[in-house]
Amino acid sequence: MKIGILNTGNLGSRLARAWAHAGHDLILAKDGEDRKLAPLLFELGDRARLGSIREAAEAGDVVLFSVYWPRMDAVVGEAREALHGKVVIETMNPLNVDADFRHTHDLAFMQESSTAEALQQRMPEARVVKAFNLMAAPVLEAAAWATSPSRPGIFYASDDAAAGRLTRGLIEDAGFGAVNAGPLKSARQLEQLGVLLHHVADNEYRGDADLVRLALSVVEASPGPIMRERAA
Repeated sequence: MKIGILNTGNLGSRLARAWAHAGHDLILAKDGEDRKLAPLLFELGDRARLGSIREAAEAGDVVLFSVYWPRMDAVVGEAREALHGKVVIETMNPLNVDADFRHTHDLAFMQESSTAEALQQRMPEARVVKAFNLMAAPVLEAAAWATSPSRPGIFYASDDAAAGRLTRGLIEDAGFGAVNAGPLKSARQLEQLGVLLHHVADNEYRGDADLVRLALSVVEASPGPIMRERAA
């Protein structure tokens, strides 16, 4: 499969490596200085080539929309027509940034929408899937969990069942378990889980920096539930 990556930053580069290893071909674009991609392109060899935002959108059978939230409209402006009918895997979180480059969740926005829904509204002909928004880039590699007792789950949500199935396969190709969270509107809860993870990092691990270690997983009881008669 050909995968266009908009934009190939910390998260996109991790997935590029995993997907190249799984046999996919990549068109890498950078929302900024693309010279920074030279080492990654050298590493991936003939599995990847450089392209503009528009070229990566046009060439990809599926597109990873891994864009900084304040840059969404600018990137959509470059790629919108090229994404008609395509599966677009969206990874954003609704973060505001102040003059000191401190990031905070846009809680007012999150009450009534999600970045996935906002992207779908701007590109109604695209097949948007929410995924990969809950893990920091340093742990978005299967090797980071090699000795962990459980494998993280990557939650995904979409109104397009076929797009969801395709995304599920790419999640598994990246080395993770896939968890179907339902329709695209469920992206609101997925983004709110990101807020919860920040609270856990601050309170359980005594610092937001520990967020780079955390992920969520769904665990199924084994051998199964223990049912008892309810007390009156």
